[in-house]
Amino acid sequence: MADRWIPDDLLAFSPTIKNFFENPTTVQFDHRILGISSLAAITGLYLFSRRMVLPKRAKVAIGLLAAMAYTQVALGISTLLLYVPTPLAATHQSGSVALLTFAIWVLAELRKIPK
Repeated sequence: MADRWIPDDLLAFSPTIKNFFENPTTVQFDHRILGISSLAAITGLYLFSRRMVLPKRAKVAIGLLAAMAYTQVALGISTLLLYVPTPLAATHQSGSVALLTFAIWVLAELRKIPK
């Protein structure tokens, strides 16, 4: 992907659907887009939650979700820049489980709020 936002060989394979599972460039591009959009959504949630009246546990959960999202992005970028060292790649994999756990916690806390 080098220094381009959209790689040239994004849809190089035929049929097109094959790219999403077998083309390393497309898989990495999808992973990057997922990371950027998730970080943007979580950052938006965090900023929006600061202006709302929420229970303390919900604010803590959202804050930790945001912190974990930024940690996960940093781990992912570091993994790529250092040419995928196994311990760092494994930490990035584990970070995804932690991020999912925090997201579930946020949902659980927000469901407790009366409508």
